[in-house]
Amino acid sequence: MSNIDFDIDGGDNRLAESIARLQDEAETLMGDMPNVPPELKNRLQSLQDQIADLYSLLSEEAAYSVDVVEEAIVARPWTSAFVAFGLGCLVATLLRPAPRRGWY
Repeated sequence: MSNIDFDIDGGDNRLAESIARLQDEAETLMGDMPNVPPELKNRLQSLQDQIADLYSLLSEEAAYSVDVVEEAIVARPWTSAFVAFGLGCLVATLLRPAPRRGWY
């Protein structure tokens, strides 16, 4: 079974490292068991391929989403600033402690 190269340019690779580590552990486990049926090995390879495809799809979608948000911010900087200010005010209001009632 081959290791799959998970590489995202300039991104956080914790998920990729976790998947690669999981693959290595599975390969080590399969090597430690001498009588592993071929069906199990094939199923494991199939799962590894599905995980690699899912990771690839997620990374592509994340990159696309970042590009869309960046384009929206560049196209409408004032609107983006007002939205950010409004969200900041909303978060600040939600995080403000409740006033004491009955205190004179």
